[in-house]
Amino acid sequence: MITEIRIDENYHTTSLFDSMKTGDIYKIPFEKSRHNGIKMEASRRNRDARLTGELQGKLDIMFRVSETESPGYSTVIRLK
Repeated sequence: MITEIRIDENYHTTSLFDSMKTGDIYKIPFEKSRHNGIKMEASRRNRDARLTGELQGKLDIMFRVSETESPGYSTVIRLK
C-alpha cells in the first residue's frame, strides 16, 4: 500500500519504520538531511535483522530507500 506521510510535530523516523508491514511503500517529502536520516535508520534495521537471523546474507535486505522512485519524495519500501 502506498502512503504519503505528512511532516508534523508527531513525525518520528523510528516510529515510521515500526509501523511498516511487508509490501508497504511510504512517500515522505524530500529534504536532504531527512533523507540521510531515513537511509541510516534503514541500514540499522537491515543490520539488526541480519544479526537476529531474519535476513540471511549481506545482499538480503528488509528496507530499501530511494530518492529517484518518486521525484520530490524519499520513498521507503519494506520488502520482507
